[in-house]
Amino acid sequence: MKKLIVIIFIICLPLFFYILKPQKINIKYKLALVEEIDIDKGSYRYYNEDSTYTKGEGTIRNIFTGIFPKLNDTVTIYKLNTDKSEKPEKFTFWFKKNKAQSITFFCSGEEVKVTFGNKNDIIVNSDKYVVNNEYYNFLKQKVFIEASILDLTFFLKDGYGDYSQILGPLNKNWRNQKDNNTHKIISATIKNKNNQTDDQYFNYNFIYKYDENGVLKSIEGENRYNKNFINNTGKYIQYSILNGENERNLTEQISYKNKKSLFDSIVGNTEQLSISKKTYYTRYQSKLKILEVDKKPKTVAEMIKMFGN
Repeated sequence: MKKLIVIIFIICLPLFFYILKPQKINIKYKLALVEEIDIDKGSYRYYNEDSTYTKGEGTIRNIFTGIFPKLNDTVTIYKLNTDKSEKPEKFTFWFKKNKAQSITFFCSGEEVKVTFGNKNDIIVNSDKYVVNNEYYNFLKQKVFIEASILDLTFFLKDGYGDYSQILGPLNKNWRNQKDNNTHKIISATIKNKNNQTDDQYFNYNFIYKYDENGVLKSIEGENRYNKNFINNTGKYIQYSILNGENERNLTEQISYKNKKSLFDSIVGNTEQLSISKKTYYTRYQSKLKILEVDKKPKTVAEMIKMFGN
């Protein structure tokens, strides 16, 4: 009898270990939740030496959720409404690979075409970027071969191209991506549409400069966009930004990159040139949650519940 029990124990032992061993999830999707805080501090209208102040809306809390498939076939972003009875705003991104080393990303009737040329040139719609060899090889692998629109958005994060609006929902810290100091944009030639006409454009040349450690010192973009290093404190890397968004608006900002959380904070103002009105604001990301799952949530409510919100 004892011998029989020992034999049964030996036979069943692997099964016991299998039951006790944690089973790996076949990860097919990454889910992310981002909380962004906007503080509208109000605006001033300037009349010669006088001005009038209009109170802002105060603190506005925005929640975004994203579904990122392992194969990057279709990325979906939702912006939740404060009124839970209303449907979230939905942004769906997909892609199509073309001939001649190019890939096109689509969203809501808009598109961004990326072509990998020779000598480290990358063409984005009508704009040309020159990058160093390390960044070119990285982007070709990630953007063209793996169809990662998140890596494309990170590459274009300064947002001075006309495609910045379509990529806006993705231009947040969705995955704690850190700047790689070996990846460098050397220069760019940008073609911005003149919003006052149907067929005219402004052309700008951009030059990037770095310190000996590969940290960005400045982006010199004529009167379109200029970014300059201010300080590298214990907690933040700070830059000043002067952004001539279009011929009607001018934005001044101080950006703070949190070196630990990698969250960006912006303190700035936007001036409407035609009416001499300046609006002051602060914007920062306050939260990031990431989940790895094997099944796509059926509804937004189900996804929010998974995050415990």
